[in-house]
Amino acid sequence: MTVLWYATRGTGVVALLLLTATVVLGIAGTARFGTPRWPRIMTAGLHRHLSLLAVAFVAVHVVTTVLDPFAAIGWTAAVIPFTSSYRPLWLGLGAVAFDLLLAVVVTSLLRARLGYRTWRAVHWLSYASWPVALWHGLGTGTDSRQALMIALDAGCVAAVACVAGWRISLLPSARGRLAACSAGLALVLATVTFVALGPLQSGWARRAGTPVALLAGAAGSTGGQPGSGRLTGQVSRTGPDADGEATITVSGQVDSSPRQSIVITLRGRPDDGGVTLASGEVGLRLASSAHEFSGPVLQLAGSLIVAELRGAGGYAARARITLAISGSQATGQLTVAGAPS
Repeated sequence: MTVLWYATRGTGVVALLLLTATVVLGIAGTARFGTPRWPRIMTAGLHRHLSLLAVAFVAVHVVTTVLDPFAAIGWTAAVIPFTSSYRPLWLGLGAVAFDLLLAVVVTSLLRARLGYRTWRAVHWLSYASWPVALWHGLGTGTDSRQALMIALDAGCVAAVACVAGWRISLLPSARGRLAACSAGLALVLATVTFVALGPLQSGWARRAGTPVALLAGAAGSTGGQPGSGRLTGQVSRTGPDADGEATITVSGQVDSSPRQSIVITLRGRPDDGGVTLASGEVGLRLASSAHEFSGPVLQLAGSLIVAELRGAGGYAARARITLAISGSQATGQLTVAGAPS
């Protein structure tokens, strides 16, 4: 489950970056952009190859989404928009973007049998797929509130806005320039407003259409489940004991909604201020309830800790913790796979 979860989000992010680059090059190509050091044929070739690579990543993104059992999204929902029980509107936008790209691919393969105008009209759908894919990622992605994702999304919007603004400035008609600028500005403002009032607000997972069963998990609809957030805490060390093993314990809080207390225990032979992992546990307790989640540490690699969390009723999830220890203080980030954003 964890591999598919990360694969889905990773391929989705890369696909958006590739689509952004494709749109930027496509807009530049419509203006017949070229320089002595960068001839137009290079722009066209790079545009074509990035488009194919973007489609490949979108395809993998769709496959891993369907195979991931967390949200139980079927093949039908991946192709037919707005038929999924999981965040139907936002997942539906992803299906729309996929269908638009699929139409572009099919017509490109049949270009020799289609008229140029027909092919060109369908090809413009690739530009429409970009904002649809962007909103899909913002509304569906469980990482939309993370600083890195906010920066990547903002960078994509800025890149397209800049090249679109340059292209609009070349339009011969003042009325056309005004209309295009107004449409582009409206799209940017709508996106910023949506992000501020939607994904960045607490409770977005429920408002986005996440099924109650997934929101509550096996812990029960009133107890909630672990969430992702920033970690701060105190560090204590004991040992080595008779077997030569030392123990590092981190006790702290996670700034999530709801807030959580966390205890990380790592045991092993001392190694450059840390330990070579022999065993360990991670425990979480929600401040708003008596529900507890705990499990073994599966991996310790530098500052990264990967643990399995289990709770009442068979709840299970994978936790990733990036931990920085300075003396008796610890800071870091907790990410729970499948946790509501």
